[in-house]
Amino acid sequence: MTKNKFNEISVIIPVYKEEKRLKQSLPKIVKYLNDNFSRFEIIIALDPPKGNTEQIAKDIYKDIILIESNKNMGKGYSVKQGIVAAKYEIILFVDVDLSTPIEEIGRFMPYLNTHQVIIGSRNLKDSKITKRQPLLRSTLGNIFPLFVRFLIIKDIKDTQCGFKMFKKETIRPIFSKQKIDGFAFDAELLLIAKKKGYKIKEIPIEWTNSDESRLNVFKDSIRMGIEITKIFINNKRGYYNGN
Repeated sequence: MTKNKFNEISVIIPVYKEEKRLKQSLPKIVKYLNDNFSRFEIIIALDPPKGNTEQIAKDIYKDIILIESNKNMGKGYSVKQGIVAAKYEIILFVDVDLSTPIEEIGRFMPYLNTHQVIIGSRNLKDSKITKRQPLLRSTLGNIFPLFVRFLIIKDIKDTQCGFKMFKKETIRPIFSKQKIDGFAFDAELLLIAKKKGYKIKEIPIEWTNSDESRLNVFKDSIRMGIEITKIFINNKRGYYNGN
């Protein structure tokens, strides 16, 4: 008996100097989507330098779509460019290292009928962490959600997991309000979604730390702290209010 497939999806992968990990993850993504969706597209949202990313991607999947920034603008900017280019109604963005397995899509899909935003969470009771971060990153990673919840979003446990699903009609109107292009863009996006009255579903996921993460613990933590503070100030000034 043929397995019923989901209809269609656009998958966005933000990439920055990730040729090695792309070689490992892209075949898994292509296989899962081909097995489970009638139609799909994969969009690589690339922060320069470009390197061999395009050729590597096309060797694996010839129909890959590459969206390239003129200069390094940040993960948030790359994801937004990918979403603007997406043609299907269901949109997922996923980190290139597949810290969250692509198979988790199947757990998200049933909630699309009742929620506009579905996000993976590493901080729920049933979340499964198969490999944890080193102590310093883990400590900072535990502090950051508390910082976010104290300043801007009180009822979301994990704003930063790189596995989020939206409906296109939901996500695109949010962009006009966004100011953050760096790693904290997720928190800003979710705050705006809540202010618009969108229903957000947080789902426990499986997650494995990537040893080759390009995050600079101190530099990026400071940068994210500054971005969260900017979001807090913008929110207090009422910038995110209204349609």
